Amino acid sequence: MKKFSFLLILALATIVTIVSCDSKKSEIKNQAKQFIAALNEQDRVTVYEMFPAAKSLMELLPESLEAKNIKIALDDSTGNYIATLNEETGQRLIFKADSAGVYKIEDTYGVLGFDSISREFALKTGIPIKSISDREFAELMNEDSLFMSTLTMKHFDEIHGNLSKETGYWNWGYQSGAYYLHVFQTIKNKGDIPVKGEDYNVEFRLADNGTSGVRTTKVIPGVDLAPGEIVEMTTDAPAFFKSAQSKTLMVDVVIKFKNMNTKALMLKYAKLTGEEYNKHLEMLKEFKETIENLPDDGGELPDDFDSLPDED
Repeated sequence: MKKFSFLLILALATIVTIVSCDSKKSEIKNQAKQFIAALNEQDRVTVYEMFPAAKSLMELLPESLEAKNIKIALDDSTGNYIATLNEETGQRLIFKADSAGVYKIEDTYGVLGFDSISREFALKTGIPIKSISDREFAELMNEDSLFMSTLTMKHFDEIHGNLSKETGYWNWGYQSGAYYLHVFQTIKNKGDIPVKGEDYNVEFRLADNGTSGVRTTKVIPGVDLAPGEIVEMTTDAPAFFKSAQSKTLMVDVVIKFKNMNTKALMLKYAKLTGEEYNKHLEMLKEFKETIENLPDDGGELPDDFDSLPDED
């Protein structure tokens, strides 16, 4: 009799658990539908309430989102609910309970609209874009992330088109009844890829370091440069004649590429191997091991430290 009672209680508990789980799945499914509706209606207040991290990812939110057959599953390892919107594309929403037990969207997969340059950069650097979350990918693509900062330092010349500033000088004087000041800067293509003049400008930034504090910027269109080719760029700035004469003239020459961000420049001029992401993970792993071996008061972790996958 006692055994029968125990089995009956166990069966009832199992039924209650199943009903409770199904009820929660139904709730999550309704939330997923509500989020899609809010997104399609451009209801930012509701979107941010349901997906708090969206505030920092606003420019990546799609204008519309579709889901024909939403499927809900419980991730037993985390307690999170996964709402699959499209099995073919892998689009899904990850719901996580907050401190009050309310489920909100913690992350997404394949939902945010990343630009084609970021996607191509991911492929060329070995980032498994289909298996990492949208937030992870957004953090990696941030220009200030450890991943991007490391590559920027490594490919410093390439993100400047392999163009280097060589000799720079100026001369000034008086001729034909007027004062003149000519500023010169030689530029060399140190790479093995031609650089088109239409892709960049050369900015001459002039300033008086004396009492006047006058400053200005002269923008000179770039010129085509073959590998190894050198060109001398020049600009006239007679208004700074007195600054040159009194030795208070300061000149800064900047080579500025147009309509190309750091990722686009690396794609065009750097020789990416496809192992950059794996090396990033290796570096984080080594850093993690170093930190774990430090005394309790040692060191701070980088912002993307948590992006290192746990070992099985």
